[in-house]
Amino acid sequence: MIKNIIFDLGNVLLDFDPESYLKDLGYQEKLKSKLKKSVFETEEWLLLDKGLIKEREAVKIWKRKNPNLKNEIENTIIGWEEILKLKQDSLEIVKDLVVQDYNLYILSNFPEKAFTYINSKYDFFKYFKGQVISYQVKMIKPDLKIYQHLLESFNLKAEETLFIDDSKENIEAALQAGIRGLQFKDAINLKEKLNALL
Repeated sequence: MIKNIIFDLGNVLLDFDPESYLKDLGYQEKLKSKLKKSVFETEEWLLLDKGLIKEREAVKIWKRKNPNLKNEIENTIIGWEEILKLKQDSLEIVKDLVVQDYNLYILSNFPEKAFTYINSKYDFFKYFKGQVISYQVKMIKPDLKIYQHLLESFNLKAEETLFIDDSKENIEAALQAGIRGLQFKDAINLKEKLNALL
């Protein structure tokens, strides 16, 4: 019987779409693709999620690796966290689950600057009994240790716990930890899956 439900943040409760963001900044397809690869898909981005480097260090590395993109990288990273917009339809599902007496938790890969931003902007954290954020614990999904850390931190039984994430890889890791998983596509699909499961 499921008693605990864990939510990812990015692309589950919050929109995270670097491609649209770069397009809004006015970059054409070729440059947009290069910036996405040079910033958001780098080892340094993972290190930010792990809390092992600061953003200014990452920017220095990205500029050093891409000297012809220095200005564009600077422009991209200023205020990028503002692309994290609340998914209102996902929040309604969260509220419904609270009413149904499920214990809700957050498990998310997040860099410090972005988490500080959403923590000050949104109040949905009040619906959750606890959270494990990657930069704070120096671990990221899909490392099994972060799932085990969450279970131990809140004294949860894996078999009573469900994890919702947009990444198939992260769901597979949860399954290895004994936690049930649902891959998020959109809120309508999630509601259908939850109705069938709970």
